[in-house]
Formats: sequence, C-alpha cells, structure tokens
Amino acid sequence: MIAISVDDEDRQAAMFSRWPTPNVRYVSDPAGATYLQALDLFDPGERGGIALPALLVLDADGREAFGYRGRDFADRTHDDDVFAALEGLGLDPIDPPAGGPVADVDINQRGAFQPAMMTPYFKGNRFGAIAIGMRAEGDETRSLAREHRLMCDAVLEAWEGVKPR
Repeated sequence: MIAISVDDEDRQAAMFSRWPTPNVRYVSDPAGATYLQALDLFDPGERGGIALPALLVLDADGREAFGYRGRDFADRTHDDDVFAALEGLGLDPIDPPAGGPVADVDINQRGAFQPAMMTPYFKGNRFGAIAIGMRAEGDETRSLAREHRLMCDAVLEAWEGVKPR
C-alpha cells in the first residue's frame, strides 16, 4: 500500500511514526507534480494544492482494477468495495512489505492531524451529515448526506480496532 501526499518528507515521517500503519509506504509528491496531477488526484484550490482522497487497486500488470477518486478532502470509499475488488483479482495473499519512511522527527508537528482527534472528527462529520440530510431538499443531496454518514460509520467502526502509537 502506498500513501501519496503533498507533504514533505518530515511530515511523512511524522505520520508514519504517529499512525498505526506499519505496511504503508509514504511517498512525498510536492505540488502533485510526479503522481497526483497525472492521476487527476490533485486539488490546486485547497490550501495551495492538496491530494484528493483516492484508493486505487492495480492488478499484477499495473492496470487499474478498482478506482475511487474522492470529490473533496472528506470524501472516502467503503472498505467493502475495495475488498471485493481485491478478492476479484484472485491473487494469493502475500506478507506485506515494511512501510516507511522512518526518521527521527517531531511527531507533534503543528497542524498535523493527531490520532486522538480521529473519533471526534468523524463523529462530528457524522452528525453534520445527519443534520444536512434532514434539512436537504432533493434526492441527490439527501443521498450525498447519507453516503457521508455511512462513510463516517465505517471509519469509526474500523478505528475502534486500531491502537495508535
């Protein structure tokens, strides 16, 4: 698994040290110039340019077997869709390689999202989505609010089993 962001290598190392993701390789792509723009996963209008959330599954030949590209910084897919795509490839499981980078950095960098904020952040998102869904007019808006609430539910459920460092 590879996580690509516009963050510099120090921020990447802090994320790796702070979050329980031992098998994720962190890749720095400043301004999205190498990977993010080519994959249409770069939002230049947000904070000077950020990566859009996405999850891509590549097959053994490097072709995209599954692709989810978020519409904005808060848009995520559901794990079940990803697992179904992976199972559909019919590949044997492998031992994941070690992630990284690993560096001696300050894991409490200013502005860095802390694991302790994960639950309140997604609970707040969840209740905001419920409120918007109740006020919304139109099926599309209510559907988007419901989709966001379900995504928050899935993240909160998954987070319960994770022990941050």
